[in-house]
Order: sequence, then structure tokens, then C-alpha cells
Amino acid sequence: MRSRDIYSLRITDIWTFRSLKSNKRYIIEVEGFENEFFGLKFYWKGVEKSKNRYSLLTDDYEPRRIIRSCIEIMLEYYRKNPFISFGFVAAPDLEKDLVGKSFDQKNGSRRFRFYQRMMITLFGPETFLQVSDTTHTIYLMVNRQQLIQNNFTIKNIEDKLNQIYSGGYVLDN
Repeated sequence: MRSRDIYSLRITDIWTFRSLKSNKRYIIEVEGFENEFFGLKFYWKGVEKSKNRYSLLTDDYEPRRIIRSCIEIMLEYYRKNPFISFGFVAAPDLEKDLVGKSFDQKNGSRRFRFYQRMMITLFGPETFLQVSDTTHTIYLMVNRQQLIQNNFTIKNIEDKLNQIYSGGYVLDN
């Protein structure tokens, strides 16, 4: 399914999949921006009405399967367009999930570190320049061909993501 936001000129494709382990349905939103850049967000369908849907944990202990499904979707987009770049902002943890755990400003949140490990493990440096901002938990996979052709800079992408997503994760305590 595709939707358009006339105010930000983004196009969002909606993908779904069902976990074979928990039988839960997940929603993946792939937002397209200018210059062939796509951001991914996902959540469990059972919390889609929640303002915290990107931060809520399911406690099903299957993050690898979920992230792997997101990666399969990324690869589908890449097969269609070999100049595409990707990025995501790791949603903050909820206060109740942080009990006994600390946020490491230098290395980012637990969720961010997990995403980062997955991307580094699964994508080599030949196609994508992987850049992270641990303070804002932004992770970019910038297509090297786009950088070579000078279509955009890392700073342009970070600024656009900050502009679009500032305040995008509302946390209720």
C-alpha cells in the first residue's frame, strides 16, 4: 500500500509480514524522500494506534527475524534501483524498559547498537558508506555511487531526517 504526505512530499510504502515464531503481524513503513533516499520504520500491528509504537518492545525475543525482514525489503528496493540509499532513526527506549540499564551517549541506545551490528554484518563497505550519529541514533547507509555523483552529502541527509523526525517519537511516561 502506498500513501502520500502532501506537506513533506514523502511517499510511504506499507509492507506487512507475520512472524513464524510469535504469529504476530508487523508493519514496515518505507518512506521515500528526494534523491533516492528511503527511511524504514517498523512496529507490531497490535500497537499501531499507540504514540509509542516504534519504541514498544514485544518481549518475543525475535529482533533478528524482524530486522531480517526489513533487510529483505531493503534488498527488494535496491534490486529495482541500484542507486538507492537507506536510513533509520532508532526509536528511544521507554522508561520502563530502561530500568537497570543505562544509555551510553557515546555508543547510542541498545536498539541502535543492535541495528548497527546487523547492518555492519550484512552489508559490506563496497556499496554503502555506513554512517552513524549515536547522539540522535541516526544510521545511514549511503550509496557510494550517489556520493561519487555528488547528488547529496551526509550532512544533507542528516539535516533532512532531523527536520522530518524531530518530535516524531513521542514518549508517554
